[in-house]
Amino acid sequence: MIATMTHAVTHLGSSTLLMPLSALYATLLWRRHSAPLALRWLAAAGLGLGVMAGLKLFGHGCGLPPFPFLPEDRFVSPSGHAAFATIFYGSVGALAARGAGSPGWRGLILLATVGLVAAISVSRVLVSAHSAAEVVAGLLVGGLTVGLFLWSGRTLPAPARPRMPPLLLAAVALGLAGMVRAGDPSIIESGIRTLAAELRTETGLCGVPRLAAFGHGTNGQDIYFQAR
Repeated sequence: MIATMTHAVTHLGSSTLLMPLSALYATLLWRRHSAPLALRWLAAAGLGLGVMAGLKLFGHGCGLPPFPFLPEDRFVSPSGHAAFATIFYGSVGALAARGAGSPGWRGLILLATVGLVAAISVSRVLVSAHSAAEVVAGLLVGGLTVGLFLWSGRTLPAPARPRMPPLLLAAVALGLAGMVRAGDPSIIESGIRTLAAELRTETGLCGVPRLAAFGHGTNGQDIYFQAR
């Protein structure tokens, strides 16, 4: 039961869920508020996710230096779930709190947002997907991204509260339930790992000799000649 709940929580930070939700949120901002705010959201989210992809690529290809706050922890691939959850839920929660009618509601919305992001982050350690250092790094990237988004839209009025159709909410709930049952189908991490290995081998990334030429040995087998 606990394991099922942990996996359900961790899926709330999966790119397979947050990618379509991010597109939906940008559409709602565009239709109910303004194009500038929607574009700011997309730009900030794209920048944050791009930084995460770069860190993961470098970490898998070359290795990252020890994390300053947790130098003994494994630090290869910062948590994309923690970063994406912070970017999406943090941005949505901050704008919702900004448009709330009373300080009590604002505090409740912010507390719920922090609790959700914290639960997703802790779940990444519990399912042995990341170390604490990798999760904290993802939270830092996500937090800076949310800060950038809020700063860029500071002069714009708070968006109107979006009204999501019940059918859409039901579709999201069914999609989440399906992911919990089938598992997280995300292949982003494995794709980044494969790309990092190819770049390291074929381009000399991180000082690894580049495969410069291809030929045949005396026994007819294919061999590579490495550049020095």
